Amino acid sequence: MMNTVLKPLLTILILIASINQAFAIEILAHRGASGEYPQSTALAFQKALEQGADILELDVHFSKDKHVIINHDADLTKNVGTSDKIKDLTLAEIKALDAGHQFTVDDGASYPFRNQGLVLLTLNELFELFPYERFNVEIKVDDDALAESVWQIIAYYQLQNRVVVASQHRAAMKHFRNVSHGEVKTSATIAELVEASIAWSTGFGWAFKPKFDIAQLPFSITTKPYVQFFQKKGVTVDLWTVNDVDDIERAVNLGVDGIIGDYPGRIYDVLESAGYR
Repeated sequence: MMNTVLKPLLTILILIASINQAFAIEILAHRGASGEYPQSTALAFQKALEQGADILELDVHFSKDKHVIINHDADLTKNVGTSDKIKDLTLAEIKALDAGHQFTVDDGASYPFRNQGLVLLTLNELFELFPYERFNVEIKVDDDALAESVWQIIAYYQLQNRVVVASQHRAAMKHFRNVSHGEVKTSATIAELVEASIAWSTGFGWAFKPKFDIAQLPFSITTKPYVQFFQKKGVTVDLWTVNDVDDIERAVNLGVDGIIGDYPGRIYDVLESAGYR
């Protein structure tokens, strides 16, 4: 008798959960919770998840000895405080650097994360630290070899269904799509977004056929009709980089699928207030 009652109830609950998930706006933590913790460190990524992030967003470069290193910039000025470029340093040299050295939230009055053991991560290390999470990986250099290494690492950890790969660069993205055989979702390059914008603005949007799964658009210039243009073509729309509460609320009202920000906790609070959490 109990099973007869419970089974329909469980079916309804599962259906409601799946509907809620389908309409959820996802939180992409930009370099982790980088507004409050040193960017792209294990600490920043862990805190982002604790604050409700759905996806960890990050950027990658090659080291001198061809390890895939997580960092936004090509040089280390903003986090380590040196002008060294990642491509000129070995993994061992990179690991000796203090990834929390430059982080401050009070204009340099204090540096609370100096000498706390924070280091730059490799992509392999990130996947091992957070084996059950989802990731948005941006290839920052127009380099076929880097694109191929990113694919090999994703395939090694069998994360094809939990990673989106982005790149501004046409050649690197083309190579990644070729070697991954469509097994990993990809975001639009700058050139692809320009093509889409021209088609949409000139009335030829109907003819545009996207080769990408996600359009990651700058918040400041995105409108609701433009968001809907992509969504009608089956393309997910994420906005970057959205940090102020008012801007997060506007992003929600635009009907986007994801919000990329340095403060995932703020995004979570706004989504909770709006009934999306």
